[in-house]
Amino acid sequence: MEKNLKCPICGERHERLVHQFHQDVDAPIVSILAEEAPANWQPAVGGACTRCIDQAQLELQLKALAGSGDPAEVNGYKILPTPTRLMAVPDLTGKGVTICFIDSGFYFHPDLIYPKNRILKILDITKPDRGEDYFSQPHNSSWHGTMTSVVCAGNGFLSNGMYRGIASEANLVLLKVTDDEGKIHEENITKALEWAIENRKEYGIKIINLSVTGDDNVSHEKNKLDRAVEKAVKKGISVVAAAGNAPNAPILPPANSPHAITVGGLDDRNTLDPLLNTLYHSTFGKTIDQFQKPDIIAPAIWVAAPILPKTKEQREAEAFFNIYQAGGKAIHAVLANLIRRTSLDIGLLSQDEGKIREAIEKLIGERKYISPHYQHADGTSFAAPIVCSVIAQMLEANPALDPYTIREILFVTARKLPGEDAERQGWGVIRPEHAVQMASGKKLQVYPDITPVIDYRNMEVSFYLHHDVAKEVVVAGDFNDWDEMDLPLEMAEGGKWEAKFSFGQKGVYRYKFLVNKSDWINDPRNLFQEEDGFNGFNSKLIIF
Repeated sequence: MEKNLKCPICGERHERLVHQFHQDVDAPIVSILAEEAPANWQPAVGGACTRCIDQAQLELQLKALAGSGDPAEVNGYKILPTPTRLMAVPDLTGKGVTICFIDSGFYFHPDLIYPKNRILKILDITKPDRGEDYFSQPHNSSWHGTMTSVVCAGNGFLSNGMYRGIASEANLVLLKVTDDEGKIHEENITKALEWAIENRKEYGIKIINLSVTGDDNVSHEKNKLDRAVEKAVKKGISVVAAAGNAPNAPILPPANSPHAITVGGLDDRNTLDPLLNTLYHSTFGKTIDQFQKPDIIAPAIWVAAPILPKTKEQREAEAFFNIYQAGGKAIHAVLANLIRRTSLDIGLLSQDEGKIREAIEKLIGERKYISPHYQHADGTSFAAPIVCSVIAQMLEANPALDPYTIREILFVTARKLPGEDAERQGWGVIRPEHAVQMASGKKLQVYPDITPVIDYRNMEVSFYLHHDVAKEVVVAGDFNDWDEMDLPLEMAEGGKWEAKFSFGQKGVYRYKFLVNKSDWINDPRNLFQEEDGFNGFNSKLIIF
């Protein structure tokens, strides 16, 4: 279909325009469109393109989030909801996909159980006979797992939908691994992972989130937890692990596994301006086995997360916002009624309204409260669940995706942060819309799990690459003196490129794909990478 319809808003030509707008529901969007349209524009006659409508919806969201002097604001905005900050596809919510969280502990949070309970199973791995009633009350161990699961899959029930996760309709399996002494042992993480693998078919588990860390810096080949990660992936489960929050620390299991999607941190400064994006202080570097981590990055600070209900922190947050919202003389009466729920000094009762507000603003900032039920959290523990939520969208769009294809799509659709070290960001910032589009837009191709494929019998190496917009792909490396013309790949259907070449001798070689004679990219299905000296990575071809 030709693009012969001109949008009166942006002036670009499109295949079709939207002319139907609801008189009441769409009135705010039409109002924003009218600001950019010609003076005589009529929605039902002139219409608008979907791109302009999407932009109007985004502006509408930003107006709702715009600063108003609220003490919980950061950089002029309320804390941005995760779907907004990543511009995630709004029509996909992980429906029908089950995500397993292996974490410290959990609580039956309203964002997960109302209006429909989406928790299919909740279990204490350290005490399997412990009943579900245990999770109806808050415990010290409940905080972390409740926060990670709600960041990923909460529906924003306590915020009228504002602070929902990207996978807000996904099902959940929650496995607690903190023992009664408050410790998380690698043995229990491994047990939980094995449980998830064994019960994957019963609960439909397709994704596992691991925002927990093992004990020792060892080779993935000698570590039971890492071997369980590999087993899970081979059974069809995508495993996502948090990289950690200490730049100079080693990459520990399970984040060191080449089979895990290891997630580092992005600091978007609570804005939608990509030029302000920078890196969070997450763990990075080479594992003992020389695998470069992290693989990808996602928001790891300013992330909206739940305050654990029925705790003193939640009661304090609720009191702070109730006091702050009281006006004039009423603020003293409300303060007197609620001050014992807070850490405010009793002497504040004799202070004027300005001093009271100043004291509350200070504590709200220190506690990171953003509403009576939410706070902003930081750490790669929250970046990993965001990646899980995007994978849930991808699987909703295309249930046939396997973990290796999911991994490849996430990597090739990510966006590199310019001016930042490649080793700290891997393939770059996750882009949900691009990943979902690639996941759903093409017929699924059958690929080898890991490339390149080496045929020792015939002394041949097969290379594969999926690239939707490539017109020409060449593989070049030190095995052919980086010749940009020597080894072309042939295009198959559905954006699949492949080639088979003979090799003469064993060794370790470096290579990349050259796309359209201009873009050098490393192999997204090759687990072995090394720095190329130009703030990027080469893939390694290892022939024994």
